[in-house]
Amino acid sequence: MTLRSVHKSAIALLLGLSLTACSGSGQAPATGAGAIELVETTPAATGDVDTVTWALPSGEPASLDPARTGDYSANTVGTNLCESLLRLEPDFSTSPGLASAVTQKDPTTVVITLRDGVTFWDGSPLTAGDVVYSLKRNMDPKLASYAAHVYASVTTIEATGPLEVTVKFKTPDVQFIPDLAGVPGSIIQEKFATKAGQAFGTASGGLMCTGPFQLGTWTSGQKISLKRYDAYWDTARKAKAATFDFVFLTDSSTLTSALLSGEVDGVYGAPVGSIAALQRSEAGTLYFGPSTETVSLGAVAAEGPAADPKIRQALDLAIDKTSFVTSVLKGAGEPLKTFTPPLAWQGSPAKDVYDAGYAALPDTSKADLEAAKKLVAEAAPSRTDLVIATPAGDQSLLQTATIAQAAAGQIGLTVTIKQLQPAEFAGLFYDPALRTGIDLIATTGYLEVPGALYYAPGFVFSGAPFNWTNYANPEVTANLGAAVSETDPAVSAQKFVAAQAIFGPAKLQITLAGSYNRLYLNKRITGAPASFNYISTAWAALVGAA
Repeated sequence: MTLRSVHKSAIALLLGLSLTACSGSGQAPATGAGAIELVETTPAATGDVDTVTWALPSGEPASLDPARTGDYSANTVGTNLCESLLRLEPDFSTSPGLASAVTQKDPTTVVITLRDGVTFWDGSPLTAGDVVYSLKRNMDPKLASYAAHVYASVTTIEATGPLEVTVKFKTPDVQFIPDLAGVPGSIIQEKFATKAGQAFGTASGGLMCTGPFQLGTWTSGQKISLKRYDAYWDTARKAKAATFDFVFLTDSSTLTSALLSGEVDGVYGAPVGSIAALQRSEAGTLYFGPSTETVSLGAVAAEGPAADPKIRQALDLAIDKTSFVTSVLKGAGEPLKTFTPPLAWQGSPAKDVYDAGYAALPDTSKADLEAAKKLVAEAAPSRTDLVIATPAGDQSLLQTATIAQAAAGQIGLTVTIKQLQPAEFAGLFYDPALRTGIDLIATTGYLEVPGALYYAPGFVFSGAPFNWTNYANPEVTANLGAAVSETDPAVSAQKFVAAQAIFGPAKLQITLAGSYNRLYLNKRITGAPASFNYISTAWAALVGAA
Protein backbone atom coordinates (compact mmCIF):
# COMPACT_ATOMS: atom_id res chain seq x y z
CA MET A 1 0.00 0.00 0.00
CA THR A 2 1.17 3.56 -0.49
CA LEU A 3 0.78 6.81 1.32
CA ARG A 4 1.23 10.12 -0.33
CA SER A 5 2.20 13.53 0.94
CA VAL A 6 0.27 16.56 -0.20
CA HIS A 7 3.53 18.09 -1.31
CA LYS A 8 5.68 16.28 -3.88
CA SER A 9 5.59 12.52 -4.33
CA ALA A 10 5.88 11.60 -0.71
CA ILE A 11 2.92 9.39 0.03
CA ALA A 12 -0.34 10.97 1.09
CA LEU A 13 -2.61 9.27 3.48
CA LEU A 14 -5.06 7.37 1.36
CA LEU A 15 -8.01 8.02 3.48
CA GLY A 16 -11.55 8.00 2.23
CA LEU A 17 -14.79 9.85 2.19
CA SER A 18 -18.19 8.75 3.40
CA LEU A 19 -20.91 9.84 1.00
CA THR A 20 -24.65 9.46 1.33
CA ALA A 21 -25.13 9.52 -2.42
CA CYS A 22 -22.24 7.79 -4.12
CA SER A 23 -23.97 7.02 -7.37
CA GLY A 24 -25.68 10.27 -8.16
CA SER A 25 -25.87 13.53 -6.31
CA GLY A 26 -26.51 14.40 -2.74
CA GLN A 27 -27.05 17.42 -0.59
CA ALA A 28 -24.19 18.58 1.61
CA PRO A 29 -23.83 21.30 4.24
CA ALA A 30 -24.31 24.87 3.10
CA THR A 31 -21.51 27.38 2.73
CA GLY A 32 -21.90 31.09 2.84
CA ALA A 33 -22.62 31.03 -0.88
CA GLY A 34 -25.32 28.36 -0.78
CA ALA A 35 -25.89 24.62 -0.50
CA ILE A 36 -23.47 22.14 -2.01
CA GLU A 37 -24.80 19.53 -4.41
CA LEU A 38 -22.62 16.53 -5.18
CA VAL A 39 -22.44 15.41 -8.80
CA GLU A 40 -20.32 12.73 -10.45
CA THR A 41 -19.98 14.34 -13.87
CA THR A 42 -20.37 17.66 -15.67
CA PRO A 43 -22.46 18.15 -18.82
CA ALA A 44 -20.95 16.37 -21.82
CA ALA A 45 -18.88 18.46 -24.21
CA THR A 46 -20.57 19.43 -27.47
CA GLY A 47 -17.47 19.77 -29.61
CA ASP A 48 -13.72 20.09 -29.91
CA VAL A 49 -11.50 22.93 -28.70
CA ASP A 50 -8.03 23.94 -29.78
CA THR A 51 -6.46 24.37 -26.35
CA VAL A 52 -7.31 23.87 -22.68
CA THR A 53 -5.17 25.41 -19.94
CA TRP A 54 -5.34 23.53 -16.62
CA ALA A 55 -3.75 24.39 -13.28
CA LEU A 56 -1.78 22.04 -11.03
CA PRO A 57 -2.11 23.46 -7.47
CA SER A 58 0.45 20.96 -6.15
CA GLY A 59 3.09 22.13 -8.59
CA GLU A 60 5.28 20.45 -11.17
CA PRO A 61 5.48 16.63 -11.13
CA ALA A 62 8.89 15.13 -10.42
CA SER A 63 8.19 12.34 -12.93
CA LEU A 64 5.41 10.94 -15.09
CA ASP A 65 6.76 7.39 -14.96
CA PRO A 66 3.82 5.38 -13.53
CA ALA A 67 6.17 3.60 -11.14
CA ARG A 68 7.19 6.98 -9.74
CA THR A 69 3.74 8.54 -9.85
CA GLY A 70 2.60 9.12 -6.32
CA ASP A 71 0.94 12.50 -5.89
CA TYR A 72 -1.81 14.78 -7.14
CA SER A 73 0.12 16.50 -9.94
CA ALA A 74 1.72 13.38 -11.39
CA ASN A 75 -1.58 11.46 -11.38
CA THR A 76 -3.59 14.37 -12.78
CA VAL A 77 -1.31 14.53 -15.81
CA GLY A 78 0.04 11.01 -16.14
CA THR A 79 -3.23 9.08 -16.22
CA ASN A 80 -4.09 10.85 -19.49
CA LEU A 81 -0.89 9.49 -21.01
CA CYS A 82 -0.29 6.01 -19.59
CA GLU A 83 -3.53 4.09 -19.23
CA SER A 84 -4.32 1.27 -16.83
CA LEU A 85 -5.66 -2.19 -17.54
CA LEU A 86 -8.99 -1.24 -15.96
CA ARG A 87 -10.80 2.10 -15.84
CA LEU A 88 -12.02 3.80 -12.70
CA GLU A 89 -15.53 5.16 -13.20
CA PRO A 90 -17.01 8.27 -11.50
CA ASP A 91 -18.89 6.08 -8.99
CA PHE A 92 -15.59 4.29 -8.14
CA SER A 93 -16.63 1.13 -9.91
CA THR A 94 -14.31 -0.39 -12.52
CA SER A 95 -14.76 -1.17 -16.21
CA PRO A 96 -12.55 -2.64 -18.95
CA GLY A 97 -9.61 -0.50 -20.04
CA LEU A 98 -6.59 -1.79 -21.91
CA ALA A 99 -7.76 -5.18 -20.68
CA SER A 100 -11.06 -6.36 -22.11
CA ALA A 101 -11.32 -8.67 -19.09
CA VAL A 102 -9.48 -9.49 -15.87
CA THR A 103 -10.56 -12.83 -14.44
CA GLN A 104 -9.89 -14.56 -11.11
CA LYS A 105 -9.30 -18.01 -12.59
CA ASP A 106 -8.65 -19.62 -9.20
CA PRO A 107 -7.67 -18.27 -5.76
CA THR A 108 -4.03 -17.78 -6.77
CA THR A 109 -4.36 -17.07 -10.51
CA VAL A 110 -5.51 -13.93 -12.34
CA VAL A 111 -5.80 -13.92 -16.13
CA ILE A 112 -5.62 -10.61 -18.02
CA THR A 113 -7.12 -10.57 -21.52
CA LEU A 114 -5.81 -7.61 -23.52
CA ARG A 115 -7.84 -5.56 -25.94
CA ASP A 116 -6.91 -6.08 -29.59
CA GLY A 117 -6.06 -3.10 -31.82
CA VAL A 118 -4.43 -0.87 -29.18
CA THR A 119 -1.34 1.01 -30.34
CA PHE A 120 1.34 3.09 -28.72
CA TRP A 121 1.88 6.66 -29.94
CA ASP A 122 4.57 5.45 -32.35
CA GLY A 123 1.99 3.21 -34.03
CA SER A 124 3.35 -0.10 -32.73
CA PRO A 125 0.83 -2.54 -31.21
CA LEU A 126 0.41 -3.13 -27.49
CA THR A 127 1.67 -6.64 -26.74
CA ALA A 128 1.45 -9.06 -23.86
CA GLY A 129 5.20 -8.55 -23.48
CA ASP A 130 4.71 -4.83 -22.81
CA VAL A 131 2.16 -5.65 -20.12
CA VAL A 132 4.41 -8.22 -18.47
CA TYR A 133 7.27 -5.71 -18.46
CA SER A 134 5.06 -2.89 -17.08
CA LEU A 135 3.70 -4.96 -14.23
CA LYS A 136 6.93 -6.76 -13.32
CA ARG A 137 8.96 -3.56 -13.02
CA ASN A 138 6.84 -2.72 -9.95
CA MET A 139 8.49 -5.74 -8.30
CA ASP A 140 12.03 -4.47 -8.91
CA PRO A 141 13.45 -3.29 -5.55
CA LYS A 142 15.98 -1.10 -7.36
CA LEU A 143 13.16 0.86 -8.98
CA ALA A 144 11.33 1.27 -5.63
CA SER A 145 7.97 1.61 -7.35
CA TYR A 146 5.21 3.32 -5.42
CA ALA A 147 3.01 0.36 -6.41
CA ALA A 148 5.37 -2.30 -5.05
CA HIS A 149 2.95 -3.18 -2.25
CA VAL A 150 0.33 -4.25 -4.78
CA TYR A 151 2.67 -7.00 -6.02
CA ALA A 152 3.85 -8.25 -2.62
CA SER A 153 2.10 -11.63 -3.02
CA VAL A 154 2.84 -12.08 -6.73
CA THR A 155 5.15 -14.94 -7.70
CA THR A 156 5.09 -14.84 -11.52
CA ILE A 157 3.78 -12.63 -14.34
CA GLU A 158 3.94 -14.31 -17.74
CA ALA A 159 2.59 -13.91 -21.26
CA THR A 160 0.38 -16.95 -21.86
CA GLY A 161 -0.85 -15.85 -25.28
CA PRO A 162 -0.46 -13.00 -27.80
CA LEU A 163 -3.07 -10.99 -25.87
CA GLU A 164 -3.05 -12.81 -22.54
CA VAL A 165 -1.07 -12.36 -19.34
CA THR A 166 -1.30 -14.66 -16.32
CA VAL A 167 -0.40 -13.54 -12.80
CA LYS A 168 0.29 -16.13 -10.10
CA PHE A 169 0.24 -15.48 -6.34
CA LYS A 170 1.78 -17.25 -3.35
CA THR A 171 -1.39 -16.46 -1.40
CA PRO A 172 -4.71 -15.12 -2.69
CA ASP A 173 -5.02 -11.32 -2.88
CA VAL A 174 -8.56 -10.12 -3.62
CA GLN A 175 -7.47 -6.48 -3.72
CA PHE A 176 -5.18 -7.05 -6.73
CA ILE A 177 -7.81 -6.78 -9.48
CA PRO A 178 -9.30 -3.46 -8.24
CA ASP A 179 -5.75 -2.10 -7.96
CA LEU A 180 -5.37 -2.51 -11.73
CA ALA A 181 -7.77 0.42 -12.18
CA GLY A 182 -5.12 2.75 -10.80
CA VAL A 183 -1.49 3.56 -11.43
CA PRO A 184 -0.42 0.03 -10.34
CA GLY A 185 -2.04 -1.21 -13.57
CA SER A 186 -0.52 1.43 -15.89
CA ILE A 187 1.11 0.16 -19.08
CA ILE A 188 4.19 1.52 -20.87
CA GLN A 189 6.19 0.41 -23.93
CA GLU A 190 9.07 -1.86 -22.97
CA LYS A 191 11.36 -0.86 -25.87
CA PHE A 192 11.09 2.88 -25.21
CA ALA A 193 11.40 2.59 -21.41
CA THR A 194 14.45 0.33 -21.65
CA LYS A 195 16.21 2.76 -23.98
CA ALA A 196 15.32 5.81 -21.85
CA GLY A 197 16.58 4.19 -18.65
CA GLN A 198 16.54 6.39 -15.55
CA ALA A 199 15.34 9.36 -17.61
CA PHE A 200 12.06 7.62 -18.51
CA GLY A 201 9.11 9.75 -17.49
CA THR A 202 11.10 12.96 -17.09
CA ALA A 203 11.25 16.11 -19.21
CA SER A 204 14.41 14.83 -20.88
CA GLY A 205 13.52 11.13 -21.20
CA GLY A 206 9.90 11.28 -22.34
CA LEU A 207 7.23 8.57 -22.39
CA MET A 208 5.68 6.01 -24.71
CA CYS A 209 2.17 4.91 -23.79
CA THR A 210 -1.29 4.33 -25.30
CA GLY A 211 -3.43 7.14 -23.88
CA PRO A 212 -5.67 9.66 -25.66
CA PHE A 213 -2.93 12.27 -25.28
CA GLN A 214 0.79 11.99 -25.94
CA LEU A 215 3.48 13.98 -24.22
CA GLY A 216 4.29 17.13 -26.18
CA THR A 217 6.65 19.67 -24.65
CA TRP A 218 7.65 19.83 -21.00
CA THR A 219 9.07 23.20 -20.02
CA SER A 220 10.40 22.79 -16.51
CA GLY A 221 9.07 25.42 -14.13
CA GLN A 222 6.35 26.51 -16.54
CA LYS A 223 4.09 23.91 -18.12
CA ILE A 224 3.55 20.44 -19.56
CA SER A 225 1.77 20.31 -22.93
CA LEU A 226 -0.10 17.22 -24.10
CA LYS A 227 -1.02 16.62 -27.75
CA ARG A 228 -4.04 14.65 -28.91
CA TYR A 229 -3.25 11.12 -30.16
CA ASP A 230 -5.46 10.82 -33.24
CA ALA A 231 -5.08 7.03 -33.55
CA TYR A 232 -6.37 6.40 -30.02
CA TRP A 233 -8.03 2.98 -29.78
CA ASP A 234 -11.26 4.13 -28.10
CA THR A 235 -12.87 6.32 -30.74
CA ALA A 236 -15.76 7.15 -28.39
CA ARG A 237 -13.28 8.80 -26.02
CA LYS A 238 -10.95 10.46 -28.49
CA ALA A 239 -9.61 13.69 -26.96
CA LYS A 240 -11.70 16.76 -27.75
CA ALA A 241 -8.85 19.19 -27.09
CA ALA A 242 -6.02 19.33 -29.64
CA THR A 243 -3.65 20.58 -26.93
CA PHE A 244 -3.94 20.30 -23.16
CA ASP A 245 -1.57 22.55 -21.22
CA PHE A 246 -0.87 21.99 -17.52
CA VAL A 247 0.54 25.03 -15.71
CA PHE A 248 2.01 25.05 -12.21
CA LEU A 249 0.16 27.46 -9.87
CA THR A 250 0.75 26.67 -6.21
CA ASP A 251 -0.28 30.03 -4.74
CA SER A 252 -4.00 29.98 -3.92
CA SER A 253 -4.54 33.69 -4.54
CA THR A 254 -2.77 33.61 -7.89
CA LEU A 255 -4.69 30.51 -8.91
CA THR A 256 -8.04 32.01 -7.95
CA SER A 257 -7.31 35.19 -9.91
CA ALA A 258 -6.30 33.14 -12.95
CA LEU A 259 -9.54 31.15 -12.79
CA LEU A 260 -11.75 34.21 -12.38
CA SER A 261 -10.01 36.07 -15.22
CA GLY A 262 -10.17 33.12 -17.62
CA GLU A 263 -6.40 32.84 -17.89
CA VAL A 264 -6.79 29.25 -16.66
CA ASP A 265 -9.72 27.14 -17.86
CA GLY A 266 -10.00 24.66 -15.02
CA VAL A 267 -8.57 23.01 -11.94
CA TYR A 268 -9.08 20.04 -9.65
CA GLY A 269 -8.59 20.93 -5.98
CA ALA A 270 -9.85 24.50 -6.23
CA PRO A 271 -8.68 26.46 -3.15
CA VAL A 272 -10.96 25.91 -0.16
CA GLY A 273 -10.58 29.55 0.84
CA SER A 274 -11.91 30.63 -2.56
CA ILE A 275 -15.07 28.52 -2.57
CA ALA A 276 -17.42 31.45 -2.04
CA ALA A 277 -15.72 33.63 -4.67
CA LEU A 278 -15.71 30.82 -7.25
CA GLN A 279 -19.36 30.00 -6.55
CA ARG A 280 -20.31 33.64 -7.15
CA SER A 281 -18.29 33.90 -10.36
CA GLU A 282 -20.07 34.35 -13.68
CA ALA A 283 -16.92 33.24 -15.50
CA GLY A 284 -17.45 29.57 -14.73
CA THR A 285 -18.90 26.93 -12.39
CA LEU A 286 -17.56 25.29 -9.24
CA TYR A 287 -18.60 21.65 -9.00
CA PHE A 288 -18.42 19.35 -5.97
CA GLY A 289 -18.14 15.62 -6.42
CA PRO A 290 -17.70 12.39 -4.48
CA SER A 291 -14.14 11.99 -3.28
CA THR A 292 -11.83 9.82 -1.22
CA GLU A 293 -9.81 12.79 0.04
CA THR A 294 -9.56 13.33 3.77
CA VAL A 295 -7.94 15.48 6.41
CA SER A 296 -6.40 13.69 9.40
CA LEU A 297 -3.94 13.61 12.24
CA GLY A 298 -1.58 10.68 11.84
CA ALA A 299 0.24 9.17 14.79
CA VAL A 300 3.91 8.67 13.85
CA ALA A 301 5.55 7.73 17.16
CA ALA A 302 6.11 4.26 18.61
CA GLU A 303 6.63 5.78 22.06
CA GLY A 304 5.08 8.65 23.95
CA PRO A 305 1.50 9.88 24.24
CA ALA A 306 0.49 9.42 20.59
CA ALA A 307 1.45 5.72 20.73
CA ASP A 308 -1.27 5.20 23.36
CA PRO A 309 -4.70 4.52 21.81
CA LYS A 310 -6.41 6.22 24.76
CA ILE A 311 -4.62 9.49 24.01
CA ARG A 312 -5.53 9.21 20.33
CA GLN A 313 -9.13 8.47 21.28
CA ALA A 314 -9.11 11.45 23.62
CA LEU A 315 -7.88 13.79 20.89
CA ASP A 316 -10.48 12.38 18.53
CA LEU A 317 -13.23 13.10 21.06
CA ALA A 318 -11.90 16.58 21.81
CA ILE A 319 -12.22 17.81 18.22
CA ASP A 320 -15.69 18.65 16.93
CA LYS A 321 -15.66 17.28 13.38
CA THR A 322 -18.85 19.08 12.34
CA SER A 323 -17.33 22.43 13.27
CA PHE A 324 -14.11 21.41 11.55
CA VAL A 325 -15.98 20.86 8.28
CA THR A 326 -17.49 24.32 8.54
CA SER A 327 -14.37 26.21 9.54
CA VAL A 328 -11.64 24.45 7.53
CA LEU A 329 -13.49 22.89 4.59
CA LYS A 330 -16.04 25.69 4.30
CA GLY A 331 -18.82 23.11 4.32
CA ALA A 332 -17.33 21.13 1.41
CA GLY A 333 -17.01 17.84 3.27
CA GLU A 334 -18.38 15.76 6.12
CA PRO A 335 -17.18 13.85 9.17
CA LEU A 336 -15.84 10.34 8.61
CA LYS A 337 -15.78 7.53 11.18
CA THR A 338 -12.60 5.79 10.07
CA PHE A 339 -9.92 5.82 7.41
CA THR A 340 -11.49 3.36 4.95
CA PRO A 341 -14.28 5.16 3.07
CA PRO A 342 -17.69 3.70 2.23
CA LEU A 343 -17.07 4.91 -1.32
CA ALA A 344 -14.37 2.23 -1.55
CA TRP A 345 -16.86 -0.64 -1.49
CA GLN A 346 -19.86 0.79 -3.33
CA GLY A 347 -19.36 -1.60 -6.24
CA SER A 348 -18.81 -4.68 -4.10
CA PRO A 349 -21.43 -7.48 -4.07
CA ALA A 350 -20.90 -7.43 -0.29
CA LYS A 351 -21.76 -3.73 0.00
CA ASP A 352 -24.44 -4.37 2.63
CA VAL A 353 -21.95 -6.16 4.89
CA TYR A 354 -19.46 -3.29 4.65
CA ASP A 355 -22.19 -0.69 5.17
CA ALA A 356 -23.44 -2.42 8.31
CA GLY A 357 -19.91 -2.65 9.69
CA TYR A 358 -19.31 1.05 9.08
CA ALA A 359 -22.65 2.00 10.65
CA ALA A 360 -21.72 0.06 13.79
CA LEU A 361 -18.53 2.09 14.38
CA PRO A 362 -18.71 4.77 17.09
CA ASP A 363 -19.79 8.19 15.87
CA THR A 364 -17.38 10.80 17.23
CA SER A 365 -18.39 13.67 14.97
CA LYS A 366 -19.41 15.74 18.00
CA ALA A 367 -16.90 16.65 20.69
CA ASP A 368 -17.20 15.01 24.13
CA LEU A 369 -14.70 16.77 26.37
CA GLU A 370 -15.65 14.94 29.55
CA ALA A 371 -15.10 11.54 27.97
CA ALA A 372 -11.83 12.81 26.47
CA LYS A 373 -10.57 14.05 29.86
CA LYS A 374 -11.43 10.70 31.41
CA LEU A 375 -9.37 8.88 28.78
CA VAL A 376 -6.37 11.14 29.41
CA ALA A 377 -6.65 10.45 33.13
CA GLU A 378 -6.81 6.70 32.50
CA ALA A 379 -3.81 6.84 30.20
CA ALA A 380 -1.77 8.81 32.73
CA PRO A 381 0.89 9.63 30.12
CA SER A 382 4.48 10.19 31.25
CA ARG A 383 4.31 13.52 29.46
CA THR A 384 1.39 15.63 28.30
CA ASP A 385 3.18 17.66 25.63
CA LEU A 386 2.88 16.61 21.98
CA VAL A 387 4.30 17.92 18.72
CA ILE A 388 2.23 18.10 15.52
CA ALA A 389 4.15 18.59 12.26
CA THR A 390 2.64 20.38 9.26
CA PRO A 391 4.00 21.28 5.82
CA ALA A 392 4.95 24.96 5.71
CA GLY A 393 2.76 27.04 3.42
CA ASP A 394 -0.35 24.86 3.66
CA GLN A 395 -2.81 27.10 5.46
CA SER A 396 -5.57 24.49 5.69
CA LEU A 397 -3.29 22.03 7.46
CA LEU A 398 -1.93 24.75 9.71
CA GLN A 399 -5.53 25.56 10.62
CA THR A 400 -6.13 21.86 11.23
CA ALA A 401 -3.15 21.67 13.60
CA THR A 402 -4.27 24.85 15.36
CA ILE A 403 -7.73 23.38 15.98
CA ALA A 404 -6.12 20.22 17.37
CA GLN A 405 -3.87 22.36 19.55
CA ALA A 406 -6.86 24.21 21.05
CA ALA A 407 -8.83 21.00 21.59
CA ALA A 408 -5.88 19.31 23.28
CA GLY A 409 -5.54 22.22 25.66
CA GLN A 410 -9.09 21.64 26.86
CA ILE A 411 -8.31 18.08 27.98
CA GLY A 412 -5.01 18.65 29.72
CA LEU A 413 -2.62 18.16 26.80
CA THR A 414 -0.19 20.71 25.36
CA VAL A 415 0.47 20.74 21.62
CA THR A 416 3.33 22.46 19.82
CA ILE A 417 3.02 22.97 16.07
CA LYS A 418 6.17 22.41 14.04
CA GLN A 419 6.11 23.65 10.45
CA LEU A 420 8.49 21.80 8.13
CA GLN A 421 9.56 22.60 4.61
CA PRO A 422 7.69 20.42 2.08
CA ALA A 423 10.67 18.18 1.31
CA GLU A 424 11.40 17.65 5.00
CA PHE A 425 7.74 16.93 5.70
CA ALA A 426 7.69 14.43 2.84
CA GLY A 427 10.71 12.71 4.34
CA LEU A 428 8.76 11.91 7.50
CA PHE A 429 6.94 9.19 5.58
CA TYR A 430 10.18 7.44 4.62
CA ASP A 431 12.81 8.15 7.27
CA PRO A 432 12.18 7.14 10.90
CA ALA A 433 15.00 9.44 12.05
CA LEU A 434 13.07 12.46 10.76
CA ARG A 435 10.09 11.48 12.91
CA THR A 436 12.12 11.77 16.10
CA GLY A 437 10.52 14.30 18.42
CA ILE A 438 7.24 14.35 16.46
CA ASP A 439 4.06 12.73 17.74
CA LEU A 440 1.51 13.50 15.03
CA ILE A 441 1.32 14.89 11.52
CA ALA A 442 -1.50 16.94 10.02
CA THR A 443 -2.03 15.69 6.49
CA THR A 444 -4.47 15.11 3.67
CA GLY A 445 -4.66 12.26 1.26
CA TYR A 446 -6.77 9.95 -0.83
CA LEU A 447 -7.69 6.44 -1.89
CA GLU A 448 -6.99 6.02 -5.63
CA VAL A 449 -8.74 2.70 -6.34
CA PRO A 450 -11.81 0.89 -5.02
CA GLY A 451 -11.57 -1.84 -2.41
CA ALA A 452 -11.84 -1.92 1.37
CA LEU A 453 -8.53 -3.77 1.61
CA TYR A 454 -6.34 -1.22 -0.16
CA TYR A 455 -5.56 0.82 2.92
CA ALA A 456 -5.82 -1.02 6.23
CA PRO A 457 -3.04 -3.65 5.87
CA GLY A 458 -0.35 -1.00 5.69
CA PHE A 459 -1.32 0.29 9.13
CA VAL A 460 -2.27 -2.74 11.17
CA PHE A 461 0.08 -5.57 10.21
CA SER A 462 3.25 -5.91 12.25
CA GLY A 463 6.17 -4.42 10.36
CA ALA A 464 3.91 -2.75 7.77
CA PRO A 465 5.43 0.42 6.30
CA PHE A 466 2.99 2.78 8.02
CA ASN A 467 2.46 0.99 11.31
CA TRP A 468 4.44 3.74 13.02
CA THR A 469 2.88 3.15 16.44
CA ASN A 470 3.80 -0.57 16.45
CA TYR A 471 0.12 -1.46 16.65
CA ALA A 472 -0.40 -5.18 17.21
CA ASN A 473 -3.58 -7.16 17.74
CA PRO A 474 -3.69 -10.91 16.95
CA GLU A 475 -7.43 -10.87 16.28
CA VAL A 476 -7.06 -8.00 13.82
CA THR A 477 -4.13 -9.70 12.10
CA ALA A 478 -6.05 -12.96 11.75
CA ASN A 479 -9.26 -11.38 10.44
CA LEU A 480 -7.60 -8.93 8.07
CA GLY A 481 -5.28 -11.60 6.72
CA ALA A 482 -8.27 -13.85 6.11
CA ALA A 483 -10.13 -10.98 4.39
CA VAL A 484 -7.25 -10.41 1.96
CA SER A 485 -7.03 -14.09 0.96
CA GLU A 486 -10.75 -14.92 0.92
CA THR A 487 -12.15 -14.94 -2.62
CA ASP A 488 -15.79 -15.13 -1.50
CA PRO A 489 -16.78 -11.41 -1.35
CA ALA A 490 -19.25 -11.85 1.50
CA VAL A 491 -16.84 -13.82 3.70
CA SER A 492 -14.01 -11.39 2.93
CA ALA A 493 -16.24 -8.47 3.91
CA GLN A 494 -17.24 -10.16 7.16
CA LYS A 495 -13.59 -10.69 8.09
CA PHE A 496 -12.71 -7.09 7.25
CA VAL A 497 -15.62 -5.75 9.30
CA ALA A 498 -14.56 -7.89 12.28
CA ALA A 499 -11.04 -6.45 12.08
CA GLN A 500 -12.28 -2.89 11.56
CA ALA A 501 -14.48 -3.11 14.65
CA ILE A 502 -11.23 -3.40 16.65
CA PHE A 503 -8.69 -1.24 14.80
CA GLY A 504 -11.19 1.49 13.87
CA PRO A 505 -11.79 2.72 17.43
CA ALA A 506 -8.01 2.54 18.09
CA LYS A 507 -7.71 5.64 15.86
CA LEU A 508 -4.48 4.69 14.14
CA GLN A 509 -5.39 7.71 12.07
CA ILE A 510 -7.49 10.43 13.70
CA THR A 511 -9.67 11.07 10.67
CA LEU A 512 -11.28 14.49 10.99
CA ALA A 513 -13.29 14.72 7.79
CA GLY A 514 -13.70 13.72 4.19
CA SER A 515 -13.29 16.52 1.67
CA TYR A 516 -15.47 16.73 -1.44
CA ASN A 517 -13.77 16.98 -4.82
CA ARG A 518 -13.66 20.61 -5.99
CA LEU A 519 -13.66 21.15 -9.76
CA TYR A 520 -13.80 24.57 -11.40
CA LEU A 521 -14.51 24.94 -15.13
CA ASN A 522 -14.85 28.21 -16.98
CA LYS A 523 -17.93 28.59 -19.11
CA ARG A 524 -16.27 27.73 -22.44
CA ILE A 525 -15.49 24.11 -21.50
CA THR A 526 -17.24 21.14 -19.92
CA GLY A 527 -17.12 17.31 -19.78
CA ALA A 528 -14.63 16.72 -16.95
CA PRO A 529 -15.73 14.24 -14.28
CA ALA A 530 -16.60 15.97 -11.01
CA SER A 531 -15.77 12.78 -9.11
CA PHE A 532 -12.34 12.12 -7.66
CA ASN A 533 -11.99 9.24 -10.13
CA TYR A 534 -9.95 11.68 -12.23
CA ILE A 535 -6.96 10.69 -10.08
CA SER A 536 -6.75 7.32 -11.85
CA THR A 537 -8.35 7.72 -15.26
CA ALA A 538 -7.88 9.51 -18.60
CA TRP A 539 -10.28 12.32 -17.76
CA ALA A 540 -8.88 15.13 -19.94
CA ALA A 541 -10.06 13.45 -23.15
CA LEU A 542 -13.64 14.26 -22.14
CA VAL A 543 -13.04 18.02 -21.83
CA GLY A 544 -14.31 20.04 -24.78
CA ALA A 545 -16.56 22.87 -25.88
CA ALA A 546 -19.50 23.75 -23.63
